[in-house]
Order: sequence, then structure tokens, then C-alpha cells
Amino acid sequence: MSPKLIILVEDDLNLRQSIVLILERAGYLVDATECPYKAMDIIKSGNYQLVISDFNMPDTKKVLLPKVHENYPNLFNVILTDQSLPEIDKEDKQLRDQYLIKPIAPERLLDCVGKILVQKENITNNKLENLSVHPN
Repeated sequence: MSPKLIILVEDDLNLRQSIVLILERAGYLVDATECPYKAMDIIKSGNYQLVISDFNMPDTKKVLLPKVHENYPNLFNVILTDQSLPEIDKEDKQLRDQYLIKPIAPERLLDCVGKILVQKENITNNKLENLSVHPN
């Protein structure tokens, strides 16, 4: 099984370091940045399975998430927010995005990430099965 690559975009240094530590201890490979533009450059350079991003950072809603949705349709997102979900505009919610409200318990983060990556793997495997030739 190949390592799972995650990009974390969070401007709070302490939270960013904590999330990286939690994910790395769970066996994930994590690249982290505080800049949505730098995140896009990092995403272009690797085979990432997941983006975890602070929702309220400058340029996340207007740059990072729209570009990820448009250019990387197989890349799922975990959105970190200090708002309650009803406060987030309905048009901001995408089907392949999951939202976690801060503060985030490590177990909740790992559960969310694990479920998304299993779902993504199942989708990929189903696509591969549909492409394979089965003898009659």
C-alpha cells in the first residue's frame, strides 16, 4: 500500500504543527503551509489524496478551494472552521468536502481523514474494475 499524501493549509502555526504531528503519528505523509498559493504549487508537484484547509484564511474560499475543485476532481477536502455549519453559506459546501469545527479532537480528525481516504480508495477501485476486461 502506498503512503497517503496529505497537504495541510493552516495559518495558525501551533495548530498546523499539532495536526501534522497527529497525522504523521498515524502514518500519513504530510506537507504543510500557511499559504493557499504555495499549497497549489505543492499540490501540482505530487500525488496528493487529501487537502486539509482552514476555511477562514485569506484566499482559501476564493483561490484554493475553487482551483482544487476545478483542476483536481479526485482530490478530496477537509475544511477546518471555527464557524458552525449553518453559518457557512450553502454554496460554499461541496459534495466532496467534509467540515470539522475547531477545536478538533485528534480522534475526530483521524476518523474523518480515514473515512475519506477509504471512500476515495473505493471510488478508485470501482473505476479500475469497470475498466478491466472480464472473460465471459
